[in-house]
Amino acid sequence: MRPGQTPTPTPPPPTPTRARGALLAGGLVLLAAGVALVAWVLASSAGLVGGNDDPVMADPTATTTAAGAAATVEYRLEPAQGDPLTVRLEVAADPATRARGLMEREQVPKGTGMVFLYPADVAEAYWMKNTLVPLSIAFVAADGRVVSVAEMTPCKADPCPSYAPAGPYRYAVELAAGAFGDAGVGTGDKVVPVDPAALPEPV
Repeated sequence: MRPGQTPTPTPPPPTPTRARGALLAGGLVLLAAGVALVAWVLASSAGLVGGNDDPVMADPTATTTAAGAAATVEYRLEPAQGDPLTVRLEVAADPATRARGLMEREQVPKGTGMVFLYPADVAEAYWMKNTLVPLSIAFVAADGRVVSVAEMTPCKADPCPSYAPAGPYRYAVELAAGAFGDAGVGTGDKVVPVDPAALPEPV
């Protein structure tokens, strides 16, 4: 104690009754915390709580995209003359993803694009409404042989021209404009998946 200070009185020791009360209150607090922790763990495992406070709404396109679209797959362009070329393609294998295609993309880098898979042969024409960059499309038969190739230009408003195949096809591949010509790929050449097992089942 320094000079000039008044000694601080020492509080009396707690009585046994007060000590028991404090111990009981502390135990109740711990019990409540434990119950809350167990409830939170159970709710978390049931998927009722999570790090995102926003409710998750059912998105009808999310299911079709997850079911019908692989991240990317590799396809090989095989011209009759020249070296094969491998490209990496996004997959559209359901109606919603096929309808969306490459719309509103500001660029389609060289060596990339999209493959549109169908469950059976079709003869659908393509158009370029709301597509911002020119594209080259190859309509391909089930055996991988190119039915026809077309160069498609962007279209901002109706009427937009359509690009029809020369015959039925099983899938279509879109790349940046001129890509098939640059690779030497035309009617009768092949465009095939590198690993067919990696493709989703089209619907």
